[in-house]
Amino acid sequence: MHLLPLYLHLTLLTLGNAFLLTLVAVYLNAQGTSAAQIGLVGSAFYLGMFGASFFADKFIQSLGHVRALVLCCITLALAAVALTWTHLLPLWLLLRVIAGVAAAIGFVAVESWVLGVAPLHQRSRSMARYMLVYYFSSGISQLFIDWIPLSGLLGFGLAASLCVLSVVPLYWTQRPDLTDDDAINVTVSAKPPRSERALGLVGCLVAGMLLGVLAALMPIQLQQLALNDEVGLYMAWLVLCGMAFQLPNGALSDKFGQKNMMAVQTVMIGVGCLLLWEFDDKRILLLALALLGAGGFTLYPTTMAYACGKLNGRALVKMTQKLMFFYSLGSLTGPMMAGMMLERQQSGLFLFVILLMTSWGLWLLLMRLFSNKPVGTTI
Repeated sequence: MHLLPLYLHLTLLTLGNAFLLTLVAVYLNAQGTSAAQIGLVGSAFYLGMFGASFFADKFIQSLGHVRALVLCCITLALAAVALTWTHLLPLWLLLRVIAGVAAAIGFVAVESWVLGVAPLHQRSRSMARYMLVYYFSSGISQLFIDWIPLSGLLGFGLAASLCVLSVVPLYWTQRPDLTDDDAINVTVSAKPPRSERALGLVGCLVAGMLLGVLAALMPIQLQQLALNDEVGLYMAWLVLCGMAFQLPNGALSDKFGQKNMMAVQTVMIGVGCLLLWEFDDKRILLLALALLGAGGFTLYPTTMAYACGKLNGRALVKMTQKLMFFYSLGSLTGPMMAGMMLERQQSGLFLFVILLMTSWGLWLLLMRLFSNKPVGTTI
């Protein structure tokens, strides 16, 4: 219950930021901007997120979680409003980079906050609730596109207002005590073996590649399967299944272990892609997308909870930053690699995901072999 104000903050901030992500592309397209330039502006945001992963922990450590979140919200709002002041592409790129930096710091702050105040045996459930709030807010934000006139500047004002309003719930939040010296001393002795943290970091890289591919290229792959009129419905079903499995995945991860759930998710994703590749029946298509969504959208919170182990204090914030770095790297590289494969053959996306999951499964097996033989104490 003590995290409800934080989840309300996350809801409002995600509504504004996720809506702005779509609004920027739609607005530029309505202004006659080329597809290449629209893609460049979209990439600028993720470039900012990638850059922020190098210093987010120091920023949060110096300001504290609450002040860091307030500053990030205000920065996102100002960057949204500033987009209405100019049509120069270089300035739009700069503003989207700044917005990406602010968003990344906000994610690191919220995720480390959620993990830091959760009991160690319930961290997977806490991350599941966090992801459920995030995905739900992201989905609802897309409805604004149909409600708000896109030719004017009202949409940018709405996005900025939501970002500013997200500051209000922080007044009632219970401040996380993540800088206590005793807590930090505990975390140093409680660090998991290097192999375990490496598994979590690589898992976040794989999750970033997978989710980046699903968001950017799955609609195109579905169109190539002659599902033009139903792409939106199938994408909604994919995300809905991912949302529905968040809470069960969190409970199962806490009960049976995150590593076991990673193996289950890997199998679900691989089987889902194989079914999509081999069968045309719509009932099988729904089952395949359900498996792909349920496994794909829960891989990130599971690997994150696993990588953080029993960390607390600043060590937890630093690990969250590293996870953001690997996730951002995967989000940047995955769509590029899958796009090249999709150009060469009709089912290139499915082939990419299957190869990705095979490699990830082999990495899981390799790390299991080292689970009782730690190869270091730092990463």
